[in-house]
Amino acid sequence: MRKILLTIALAASVLGGAFAQSLKSISGANVPRPVCKASDKVEKSFVPPPADFLLKSANSTCDIVVTYSDNFPEEAKIALERAITIWESMIASDIPIHLRARWRSNLGMNVLASCGPETYYANFENAPFEGRYYPVAVAEKIAGQELNGESRTDIDASFSSQINWYYGVDGNTPVTSYDFVSIALHEIAHGLGFTGFFGISGNLGYYSMDYGIYGDATTFDLLVEEAGGKQLVDESLYANPSSLLKSAFTSGYLYANSPVAKKSDSGIKPRLYSPEEFNSGSSIYHLNDNTYPSGTENSLMTHAFGRGEAIHDPGPLAMGIMEDIGWTNLFLRFSPTKDKETVGPVDFVLSVDSYYPIDTSSLMVIYSTDNFVDTRDTLQLLPTQENGVFIANLEPSEGTVDIQYYVSAMDVKDRVRMAPSQAPDEFYVVHFGVDTESPVVEHTFIPYFILSDEHLIVQAEVDDNLGIDTVYVTYSINDISQPAFGLTRESGTSYSGSFNFNADELRDGDLITYSIVAKDASNAKNTTIFPNNGSIEFLVEQIYDPVTNYTNDFNQASSDFVLSDFRIYQATNFENGALNSPHPYPSPEEDNSEYEFVTFLKYPIIIQEDGVMSFDEVVLVEPGGNDSYEEFQLWDYVIVEGSEDFGECWYPLTDGYDSGDNDTWEDEYNDGIPRGEPDSETLGTAEWYVNRSISLLESGSFSVGDTILVRFRLYSDPFARGWGWAIDNLIIQQPLAAKETILSPGNVNAYPNPFNDNFEIEVNPKAPLKEMRIELYDMYGRSLLVISRQNVTSYRETIDMQKYSSGLFLLKVIEDGQPVLSKKMIKN
Repeated sequence: MRKILLTIALAASVLGGAFAQSLKSISGANVPRPVCKASDKVEKSFVPPPADFLLKSANSTCDIVVTYSDNFPEEAKIALERAITIWESMIASDIPIHLRARWRSNLGMNVLASCGPETYYANFENAPFEGRYYPVAVAEKIAGQELNGESRTDIDASFSSQINWYYGVDGNTPVTSYDFVSIALHEIAHGLGFTGFFGISGNLGYYSMDYGIYGDATTFDLLVEEAGGKQLVDESLYANPSSLLKSAFTSGYLYANSPVAKKSDSGIKPRLYSPEEFNSGSSIYHLNDNTYPSGTENSLMTHAFGRGEAIHDPGPLAMGIMEDIGWTNLFLRFSPTKDKETVGPVDFVLSVDSYYPIDTSSLMVIYSTDNFVDTRDTLQLLPTQENGVFIANLEPSEGTVDIQYYVSAMDVKDRVRMAPSQAPDEFYVVHFGVDTESPVVEHTFIPYFILSDEHLIVQAEVDDNLGIDTVYVTYSINDISQPAFGLTRESGTSYSGSFNFNADELRDGDLITYSIVAKDASNAKNTTIFPNNGSIEFLVEQIYDPVTNYTNDFNQASSDFVLSDFRIYQATNFENGALNSPHPYPSPEEDNSEYEFVTFLKYPIIIQEDGVMSFDEVVLVEPGGNDSYEEFQLWDYVIVEGSEDFGECWYPLTDGYDSGDNDTWEDEYNDGIPRGEPDSETLGTAEWYVNRSISLLESGSFSVGDTILVRFRLYSDPFARGWGWAIDNLIIQQPLAAKETILSPGNVNAYPNPFNDNFEIEVNPKAPLKEMRIELYDMYGRSLLVISRQNVTSYRETIDMQKYSSGLFLLKVIEDGQPVLSKKMIKN
């Protein structure tokens, strides 16, 4: 079951570059996964688990949660659990690690198993290196939080069903078999990060995450050097891509410059497997077999295993590499010193969090006044009374304009960290002089407000070179100005605050507009108003009472859906209205970014036995070849989801799909792609409508009697895009034949029409009405008025419309859920 947290994507609007780079992620499916080969040699040997394994296993420092698929054998599960328990005693993380174990028959000749991270992340909280990718399990450990969801896989491992396995846990492996515990230990190491992005295409070596955009590298890749000590990701030495990189990859002499591993082996770098012929899945991301032969303590992570060989200890070199890719770390937490309008003392405050003791003599501020061209000096960072916090003070000379600097630290394992992480190529600057720079504001637009929510919080990232004085929000409700409210600094550049309106006084369809104002701490109080032009708008939305069935042909405006991204209208080439995504839908046009466009029904659905929803649709979104949604390999896709906690978490009602789900959609999408262009220009047409039927119970996420919200979501990946998604004739749990109403259109009178400032509505039923509902909408489908009455014998009311501009309005009268009247009203 895939759990999807509620997200708001399109509304993000970013200004300026004063902030750290945002979180980036890529799918592990885009990266060739390491494999473990069967050597077919008899190499009878046994390396037992670490000496303190039995003691530690009773008090594990992490939790690896395994999910089995593809009829995984019970005896193999026992062996895999043994390997998991060993790893749980050797690494530490507060975040559970989710491993999926598959039993496969198609891994290839002599392949014992294959494994890799499900996702890679860069620029997450506390990431030691900016712009470098960490496997998800490492990233979550460092960030201290789930990054890809509690129910999503972190490690994906496949084991061959074609191998003569030994499933025992005692290491007494027969010479005719391969030891499952050893191979599982080996594969989990790859999933935990013993892998990277190096590859070869033709005569060129490269590092990339397979989008053809070169330069992305993992923290393992940062360690790799050739014999002379040249780092392979140093583009001043090795162009990317280049034949020089290919030569290095196949040189036979590559090493991991892992400080922790070197400390365990008299300063010698671990030698990596780099044969003359590059072998994707084996080369580089294994230790060299000849250097660490079978039966020795460092042989687990070599590229091939022999029959009878059992190794139940990762070994000090592999563990050292694992530590240096992030499993133990040295974190520098440093906030750059702000500019000053007059020359004065500058304080540098560094917080250090380290697994190993710090070499305090290494704590330095390295600074210059000429961009490090001719001058360079150092300041020792000294301890304060606060544990792990160090400070240095600089008294610049009169007339100083700029100071360039970075900070550096080292632990007792000789691991060096700097801030910024790419120093000395990058550095911070303190500027002295009159400030004319305005604050930079970064904010995700609020798409809507649900009336059942207790608070509506505004969050923003606000930064300034000199410092922030105040941040506040100005807003109005239905064009009536309200008192402004302040945003409070939470941490770093993060500010937040709550709208101060009384939710009890808001109504479904109310329009709220707002702007964020930020003033800096300069004498001039430089000010930024976000957004630069206009303001941000969103509607107040009400979740209605639950129903057992729902239908909509979308031929009229409706407030039944939250329409922050989708719209109800008649699109070009269509004969009537539909629920439409943006046409064409945008794509971020930026690597590792994504958009999501969502709409959900405001009537919760009570699931009935054999409950089914159906709708007609046209789907023209980028097809992903033969990839499947289950494998998280689709590119763009659409999906229908449900939530039983008012949108906190969403679960698929069925798997996502794209244009490849229908031959006509896929052919028309592809035919509309101009030569050399990524996007499809094909426009949707009613002729391509296809009916889809979805059981509300088939996913297993919900049961009969559950009450759920239903959401439609279109996901857009970084680049190619198409026309989008149109949905019509929605039927959720086919209703019984509509009952006869007491009220008829002739019993309702609304006058005058056209009107000036108000109109009258009169209702005179033939018999008492159990329930009556009056709804009024503007020409954009926004709800302006909802009146509910019970036990109605007669009704009359004056509808005040003075505050609304001239135009067309839609009046609806509903009896016990059955529409009775739909009438257009015109204001002069």
